Amino acid sequence: MTPLVLADPPSWRGAANARNLTSAALRMTYRLQPHGAHHVGTSGALLMVTRSEAVLAGSVLRALAPRPIHVVANAAMSQAVPLGVLTAGGDVPLSGPYAVTTQRTVLAALLDERAVALAGSTVPVGYLVALTGVAVMPVVLFGAEGKVATDPPRPRTRIDVYFAPPVAITVTGDPLRSSTRAAVAEQVRQIVADAEQVAAQRSGR
Repeated sequence: MTPLVLADPPSWRGAANARNLTSAALRMTYRLQPHGAHHVGTSGALLMVTRSEAVLAGSVLRALAPRPIHVVANAAMSQAVPLGVLTAGGDVPLSGPYAVTTQRTVLAALLDERAVALAGSTVPVGYLVALTGVAVMPVVLFGAEGKVATDPPRPRTRIDVYFAPPVAITVTGDPLRSSTRAAVAEQVRQIVADAEQVAAQRSGR
């Protein structure tokens, strides 16, 4: 596994500073409503997964989490935020063929017992979970999108964020085999889908 974690982990101090700045700015602009944020905890490796492709998805998670998190930039975030700003804020840009560099950076963060958030289609979640055994936290956002993914919502929009309890994923077989990673990815897909259904029922959206 050593060759897979050669990248340095992202900046924890940058993530902490970005959390403070983002939280203040977003709370002034939007009506943020967190649900279950205590499930994030204050320590330990954690992989937060949301299917939201919104440009603000990662920033909203960062603002509401009770500890610094590293956000893997989705396509909209990558277009809207300069690379230097992403890395300075402790986030992980999509880089390298097949996002290999991104995967190595995320692995380094998880093995250092940090929290990482995947927003939308970014890196292979089955690969990350199979190799690390990290618990997965489904997160569901309502109201974070504008008219298109790269547009933020209008000011004073209510944004509800549901943090589901972390789930331990069963990894059976060699984590480097594609069949094992595919089985893990399917487990993650199902728990995220289940969390979305529960959140929709609770929110009425």
